[in-house]
Amino acid sequence: MREPWVEKYRPKTLDGIRGQGGAVEEIRDWIREVKEGREVKPLLIVGPPGSGKTSAAYAIAKELGYDAVEVNASDLRDREHLQYIVESSKAVSLLTGSRRLIILDEIDALPSEGYAIASLVRELVTRAKAPIVMTANDPYERHLYEIRSLSKMVKFSRVRWQTAVSVLREICRKEGLSVPEDVLMRIAKSSQGDLRAAINDLEGLVNGSPELLKHLGEKYGKRDVETDVFKVLSAIFYGENCYAAYLSSLNLDMDPDMLFRWVEENVAHVYRGASLADAYEMLSLADLMRGRIIRTNNWRFLAYFTQLMTFGVCTAKEEKPEGERLRPPEIIRKLSTTKEMRARTKRFLEDIARRTHLSTASVRMEIVPLLMADAKHGGRLLKSLCRELGVREGDIKEILSDLEEIYRLESRGKGA
Repeated sequence: MREPWVEKYRPKTLDGIRGQGGAVEEIRDWIREVKEGREVKPLLIVGPPGSGKTSAAYAIAKELGYDAVEVNASDLRDREHLQYIVESSKAVSLLTGSRRLIILDEIDALPSEGYAIASLVRELVTRAKAPIVMTANDPYERHLYEIRSLSKMVKFSRVRWQTAVSVLREICRKEGLSVPEDVLMRIAKSSQGDLRAAINDLEGLVNGSPELLKHLGEKYGKRDVETDVFKVLSAIFYGENCYAAYLSSLNLDMDPDMLFRWVEENVAHVYRGASLADAYEMLSLADLMRGRIIRTNNWRFLAYFTQLMTFGVCTAKEEKPEGERLRPPEIIRKLSTTKEMRARTKRFLEDIARRTHLSTASVRMEIVPLLMADAKHGGRLLKSLCRELGVREGDIKEILSDLEEIYRLESRGKGA
């Protein structure tokens, strides 16, 4: 399997980060302070998708000469492993003799882990004295309030389409390709400032039909910001260009574990015979790769996990299958059966949010767990709430039970 262009041409140094001149200078000031041995706040790089945040984090490690250690969601749920990270971050690497730089990527995507992230950051700063780099698309998520106060924030902006064109042009030169300038311009403009998406679109185009390339200047439309999951599945099961099917999955706003569930659910309905056996072989290899990610905490293997369940399953078919209606995974169907239940709980959350002047998300994450715990230990707070809302205690207990069931289904849907 070829290395995707977004990885092949990922900037290795801060000089390679395009369109973020002011932010890069701020980062260099931070690096200078680290090199001088000063105590520095964790660095929080924020900005829209595809603006270069993750590339910058790894470029910082290289510029400092440190080993990059990425901490992910599964680490944050394992207190014992967190303690190991804190202790090991104090020491130098046995292999390279280098210090370690801790990277926490896309922390705004982990709303339930906000407290764990802040706790880890405080411990790393006070005990390990390890430099920390975090990235986030939206730093103003409620669960990041404490993290913002602990950090030095540097803002990345959307990449201008002119900058994206120059990057695409350079990739074409290195790949020995001749792509019309107006085509590059259309790709750059339709990516809406997401350089990663522009590179993916260019690669998907070049590896697709040559006829499409000739006429793209006239026909290339606006890129969907979120690719529909059914389009990705259609590309996997019915598409002839399997590499394009893999690339389309990269633009899908869905957790890879959930995409795996969609592919696994539908493969038996679409494939037959040897094709089905080969597809299951690819899915089993993907599952093994996922297990390796969890065991080693090395999320660089994620690309192989995704390639096996998309590119691999696509190449398993011996001929184009007959059309079958694609369906959501069982977990989503179960959630759909709770529609009425969730509508009732939504009204309950909105009522409490209005009275407490909080968002419904805050009530869901902070107030509801407190009520659940109180209900199991006498229910004094629950009784007070019933009087305040003018409802029966039994009704609220029933709603809390519904919420527990919804939380359980949602956690299973996320692969937790």
